[in-house]
Amino acid sequence: MSFLGILIILGILIYVINVIPVFMPPTWTILAFYYINFHSPFIPTIIIGAFAATLGRITLYYISKNHFRRFFSKESIDNYDALGDFLKKRQKLSIPLFLTYAFFPISSNYVYIAAGLAEVDIKILAASFFIGRLMSYSFWVSASHIAITRVEDIFSNHVSNVSVIIFEMVGLIIVVLIGKIPWRKILKK
Repeated sequence: MSFLGILIILGILIYVINVIPVFMPPTWTILAFYYINFHSPFIPTIIIGAFAATLGRITLYYISKNHFRRFFSKESIDNYDALGDFLKKRQKLSIPLFLTYAFFPISSNYVYIAAGLAEVDIKILAASFFIGRLMSYSFWVSASHIAITRVEDIFSNHVSNVSVIIFEMVGLIIVVLIGKIPWRKILKK
């Protein structure tokens, strides 16, 4: 399959898992999987991931706003409205708050559900989310790639390196020699 086909499928997958409100894997894990296993180009993978995740979360926001509110009591809706009013009046607080949250590798689905219920300004939330996710996905995908590469290097080069083989043999000999020491006699003295 071509890189374009892989990236299109990736975008659709990321969009769908970000619309579904529960039990979905973190987006960065899917991006890392694609980057490592399909060798998808890093920058397009991150941009498509952040864009599709943002679109998916915007969709979840509107589903929450238009359909979930009816499942809450009048008191709960009043509380959400108060939260929404608070955040609308304090955009200088909400932008850094949303941006900071977007850096963490934790699910944002509940933030978007609550934001939809509170009718928070979706433009501010989505822009902050997109910028934060561009950065956090870059970090987590890179970290995953480095971790996988290092583990593969350790196991692939471990047995072929002569010094490692010698070191391992010396370690095994030491274990055998420690077993030959009469510890009961030595430790009683």
